Amino acid sequence: MLSRIFWIGIAGIALVGGMIMQGGGVFTWGDDADHKRSVAHRIETKVDAAIDRSFDKMSTVSVDGKEIDVPPETKRALAGAVGELVKAQTDRAMLKIRDASEQELDAADARVDRARADVDRLKDQIEQQKEVANDQRDAIRDEVRDEVRQTVRDAVRN
Repeated sequence: MLSRIFWIGIAGIALVGGMIMQGGGVFTWGDDADHKRSVAHRIETKVDAAIDRSFDKMSTVSVDGKEIDVPPETKRALAGAVGELVKAQTDRAMLKIRDASEQELDAADARVDRARADVDRLKDQIEQQKEVANDQRDAIRDEVRDEVRQTVRDAVRN
């Protein structure tokens, strides 16, 4: 019997020690909200960091299936603009569901329009970058072709 009490006491000490080592006291009821917020903040920070790292590896493909070289900053801006558009449309839908006033709906419509304009502007910017890249590629290809032709002509003459 004394042996069981001894092991129960050791287990209790281990539990209390573990609670203290984790940063909370034995009876910390008021810190639950703060703890949840800090955990949520840490998770959000890790997710944001993972998303930011993934933009460098993400490839952008046009409608015709060709890969486009797009800087990571533009990719981040496009993702942010699309996220803002989704939020704006969601907020607008929620306002319609709860029968909001006409002013609130007009403000929500304006927010959706601004977000859509940002997405369209960034899509146009990416398309322009694609055209510039294609023009540069064509110019380099023509230049290399001319140099090869000249080299072949020079070799045939000699």
